[in-house]
Amino acid sequence: MKILAFVLMLCLAAGALADPSLVLIHLDNYAGYGDAVLDACDNLWPGATILPVLADDWATFNTALTTGPYDLIILENWNVNTDGCDWATLLNIYNTTDTRIFLSDWKLSSGATGVADLMNAMGVTGAVTIGSVIPMYVWDAGHPICDGIGDWTWVDPGLGVLNNKLTVSDAIPVTGWTASVTAGEAAICVANDGYSVISGFTPAYANDAVGIWENILEFMAGGTGALQQSTWGAIKSSF
Repeated sequence: MKILAFVLMLCLAAGALADPSLVLIHLDNYAGYGDAVLDACDNLWPGATILPVLADDWATFNTALTTGPYDLIILENWNVNTDGCDWATLLNIYNTTDTRIFLSDWKLSSGATGVADLMNAMGVTGAVTIGSVIPMYVWDAGHPICDGIGDWTWVDPGLGVLNNKLTVSDAIPVTGWTASVTAGEAAICVANDGYSVISGFTPAYANDAVGIWENILEFMAGGTGALQQSTWGAIKSSF
């Protein structure tokens, strides 16, 4: 039985990345918000190559998409227009490679067809814009993304914040905009590849932005194959 358990642990670990070596990030930066994702990467993976592309420099970002492969691609789009993004290439990356994608985009409900195509591929069928600051709630307190986060409050960076309420097909909600699980009210979701994340919540202007980003990034790097706390019961039972 110990041999069986060892094999199980190897299988679980096979889904996990080593520390990512190459990460591409699109980040908006405005009024002191936006750098949290970079701070989190520095804290977690000081030896990784992090390629940040700022704001509406979509030409640089689109060119960078062709120079991978990347372990992670992060799009935290909450300020500039995102129609210039090469959504078709991102969709192809999601569908055909092992790259893990984080997608948060203020135009999920009204953007170019490309962002909707990627959103649908990740397991979300619809989005409704939120134009004011409202509470977000944890729906799965045991999920690694929620580990140790006691403050999910967020502020208006002065732009008329545009987060999104998500309707899921086969994505799995972790947090939502209602106190209990409600259809059409999802916020942070694990995409249907089990590793990527699609979010109607923008970590950049959360009060605990760096902590939330650290959890999201660690989960994406470990994915469902990582030996998270919730897997220990299955491992122990095999001994």
